[in-house]
Amino acid sequence: MLKSFNELRKIDVTPYVKKREGADYLPYTTVVDLLHSEQCGAERVFWTPLYNEKGSSLFMSDATFLDKNGVANRCYEVRIEVTVDDDTFIYSYPLLNGINPVKDNSLNQNVVFKAMARAFVKAIALRYGLGFSLWSKEELDAPD
Repeated sequence: MLKSFNELRKIDVTPYVKKREGADYLPYTTVVDLLHSEQCGAERVFWTPLYNEKGSSLFMSDATFLDKNGVANRCYEVRIEVTVDDDTFIYSYPLLNGINPVKDNSLNQNVVFKAMARAFVKAIALRYGLGFSLWSKEELDAPD
């Protein structure tokens, strides 16, 4: 049985943290392994992409923003369904390049998949506590 939020929050994930382009991240595969460990106690852990009415896993707003070159772009997000044991919920996450939104001309399947993986890791941290300290640190360090 999955341990409580407070118990999972106390697990030190820093030995598993990787760096990418100077930013800390916790690989989603590590989160799955940790949740299945005796330390956490989960028996079923997975995420599934959700699809919009056009069959795409990419959701976009109708609103546009102009980049520094005056090119119009839209804001994008992914949605996943997360399952841990008998608990299932939906989580949305924006497509970001660092702290900036991904622009139309840089969209590809790799960007979409990475956003889903980040969504999974953040959803686990917020709902169950595993890795929560990484996200709370990120929020505290984020510029206003």
